[in-house]
Amino acid sequence: MTRIITLEGTFNTRDIGGILNKEGKCICYNRMIRSDALNKITIQDVEYLKHLGLKTIVDFRGKQEVIKAPDIKIEGVKEINLSPNAEVANLASGNIVDDQQKIDALIKISSTQEGRLQLKARSDEMSEQMRELVNSSYANKQYTSFINLLTDENNLPLLHHCKGGKDRTGFATIITLFILDVSLEKVKEEYMLTKECMASRNEKRMNEYRQYTNDPFVLEYLSGLMQTKEVYFDAAIDEMIKLAGSIPNYLEKYLDVTLEKKEKIKQIFL
Repeated sequence: MTRIITLEGTFNTRDIGGILNKEGKCICYNRMIRSDALNKITIQDVEYLKHLGLKTIVDFRGKQEVIKAPDIKIEGVKEINLSPNAEVANLASGNIVDDQQKIDALIKISSTQEGRLQLKARSDEMSEQMRELVNSSYANKQYTSFINLLTDENNLPLLHHCKGGKDRTGFATIITLFILDVSLEKVKEEYMLTKECMASRNEKRMNEYRQYTNDPFVLEYLSGLMQTKEVYFDAAIDEMIKLAGSIPNYLEKYLDVTLEKKEKIKQIFL
């Protein structure tokens, strides 16, 4: 059974089922699905998700992202917004509607030597964004709410997404897999699978950006925001350990993952 779910209106949808944890136990399929936004799904996609018995959609996008591109409604499925206020991820996931405004601002920055150096220095912004998802008290509350949803089987199957399904969604998947005692190596492997899923979409987006500018500094910056890089994952793990000494301690102290919650989620998912 493949983990990749092919929908007509998405490019980065997959089931977390099929992954083995450190005890050799397999995560069940059709418990949790991660995805990019559902604003372009087709009637056939809706029917497919209804057939899966989908009960909950968690949207990590910000208010303006949702207003610009609302998800297609799926009858009988409850929708919950848990935006962690991730501004860089929001910028990385822009769309053709606001490309011109975004690129005009970046071109203005790139017009001076100081600005070009600034863009170069900002190339690692997504690593900092991942650290903020880990250390922001507001983001902690949102992801704690997400984890709490997983303790109730009545909320499942659950699909969670942001715009591209890379960072905000990726972090939700990371913490879920750690709760399920999946090894660091396999959690990272799952995170990096997004690189493969998004390759054609990213190239399409870059071609759209090139319609507005050929400025290499601007294009390099925008490309960096869209990429799925190991350093982004590593930044999140480093921040967890810096804050709490270990990943289990981080889950307990910052995301309220009690032993009771952990065992309940393992019982449901494994």
